[in-house]
Amino acid sequence: MLSAEMIRDVGRALPWLVAEPQSEPIPTGVSLRGRTDLLDAHAEGLRLRHDNLYPVIDRAGHKLAAAFKELDPAEITDPEGEGAEALENAEAYFHAQRDDLARLRSALIDAGAPTDHAVFEALDRLDGLYAWIVAGMQEVRWTVLVADGVRAPPSERGFTSGASLVAALDE
Repeated sequence: MLSAEMIRDVGRALPWLVAEPQSEPIPTGVSLRGRTDLLDAHAEGLRLRHDNLYPVIDRAGHKLAAAFKELDPAEITDPEGEGAEALENAEAYFHAQRDDLARLRSALIDAGAPTDHAVFEALDRLDGLYAWIVAGMQEVRWTVLVADGVRAPPSERGFTSGASLVAALDE
C-alpha cells in the first residue's frame, strides 16, 4: 500500500545513496593532456556511482508503481505533504548534482581532457540517470498531489498547489 511514509522514505534515501566519495577534484592550472590515469579514475568513479544507484532506483520505481495500483481511491495518500516535500527536496538535490556534473565537464574540457575519453561518456550516462530520477520524482509527486486533491472533500481543500487548484476548477 502506498503511503506518505513510503514516498517520504524514498525521497529522503535517494540523496544518501548518491553521496559516495567523489573522485579527486581536477587540479586548476594543470593540463590533463596525457594524464589518462586521472581521467580513467574519474571515469571509473562516475561509472561506479551510476552502477550502484541504477538498480536501487529501478527497484524503488517498480515498488512505487505497484503501490499506486493498490491505492485506495478514498484514501488521501500524503495528508501532511511530507512525502511530496521529501521528493521535492530530493529533486533539488539531483538538480544540484547535475550542475556539479556540468562543472566537472567544463573543468575537464578547460584542463585539456580529450573529448573522446571515456570520462565524458560516463558523465553523460550519470547525468542521464539523474535526469531520469528527477523526472520520476516529479511524476510521483504530481500524481500524489493530483490524486490527493481529487480525494479531499471540497470543504477541506486548501489550494496549496497548482494541482489542487486545477482539480477544484474542474469540479
